[in-house]
Amino acid sequence: MKKIPLSNSTIKIGLILILILLFLIPVSLIKNLISDRNHYQREALQSITEPLGGETQLQGLVIAVPYKTYKETYSSNGSRLVQAETKYILFAPDTYTMDISVNPYYLTRGIFKVPVFNGQIQLKAEFGDFDFSYFNIPDTDIMKKDAVLILGLSNTKNLTKQPALIINNKDLHVSPIKYDSISPFKTSVYYPVTLDDQKGKCLLSGTIDFQGGENIKIYPIAQENVFNMKSDWKSPSFSGGWLPKERELSDNGFSASWDIAGLSTVYPKSWLAGTQFVAEAVNVSFMIPVDSYKKTERSVKYALLFLMIPFIALLISEIFSKTKIHPIQYCLIGFADVIFYLLLLSSSEHISFDLAYLICSVSVCLATLLYASAIFRNKKWGALLSGVQLVSYIFLYGTLQAEDYALLIGSIGLFIVVALLMFITRKIDWYGLTENLDGTIL
Repeated sequence: MKKIPLSNSTIKIGLILILILLFLIPVSLIKNLISDRNHYQREALQSITEPLGGETQLQGLVIAVPYKTYKETYSSNGSRLVQAETKYILFAPDTYTMDISVNPYYLTRGIFKVPVFNGQIQLKAEFGDFDFSYFNIPDTDIMKKDAVLILGLSNTKNLTKQPALIINNKDLHVSPIKYDSISPFKTSVYYPVTLDDQKGKCLLSGTIDFQGGENIKIYPIAQENVFNMKSDWKSPSFSGGWLPKERELSDNGFSASWDIAGLSTVYPKSWLAGTQFVAEAVNVSFMIPVDSYKKTERSVKYALLFLMIPFIALLISEIFSKTKIHPIQYCLIGFADVIFYLLLLSSSEHISFDLAYLICSVSVCLATLLYASAIFRNKKWGALLSGVQLVSYIFLYGTLQAEDYALLIGSIGLFIVVALLMFITRKIDWYGLTENLDGTIL
């Protein structure tokens, strides 16, 4: 079998490719480390917000009115029995207005700083006539005196004091009995309400003092929903089923208002208890807007490209300078590029990502400048290699900032690199590279 001769240059290029692939192992370990640190941050956040009730959810309020139903059965001796059972009809408000003031502040756990908040809600709701005609229930079977107001929350830990609610100028008191089987909400507070003496509209008002962390979710449940929120938090994030109709952001905080029609929600005017709805909510996030872990994770995705570029630049410098570079020296340059991501991860936990990126990139470029100048015994080649790295880091930073155009920028950048390599190496005689100053490139 005829052997195919391999030139020293071919072996050298193959060895460089193997080194690049081997460097993917520490890159993978750094990816796992980023995931672990992100998970640790989430644990720290949860340990702070859980005693406060987590995110605050205001799931709405309804009035449940009981009525009697009758079921005929027969005993073993054939006698006719009539059993009475109590069921409920739930009525949503006609109008539902909340004025919400939020006061955020920071709590820390280790190196992590988590924004939490407390605040107060000024609540107003109006219930119209309670129409039972759609359910074909006789008036004699309706028990208006045993009605219950249900206030829906995600967690009673979100309450810093008992809600002060008034209905038609009468104070409401929390019921000692829970009606969880009829509540449409995750967690509820119940108030007995007597509707026998309510003529026409039923007016509800009051204040709710709350606390929480991360997010506030508000569920529109009425035929007309108006929510107003203000806070001194400078960078809120609005999401969910509805965006603010009006918003104002400034250095002093923000204010926002929502006006949501009942037809755009899943709730009807009234329904039988036991029916569950999957409802959308207005969501306001108070999280820190800059996520260093996400940006670091995105930067590591380009690690393979940023290992190839310095190695190719080092190989081309070796060819043109006719200086032998040992594989160990290639490894040290590669380790500097890998350590960049580790430095970026650790330093961005303590300072801003932009400043951490600047410090880490300049440090690695400076180390490359000094080391390459020493091994080539010429500052020109050291400046060239560190300049290539610096341009690469600037390109990567621009890609991280333009998240929506990252793929386009990355593709264009890769094409430019390939085009430059084609131009620079267009006159190189690759078969003649075995003959160097000492007769070999290795």
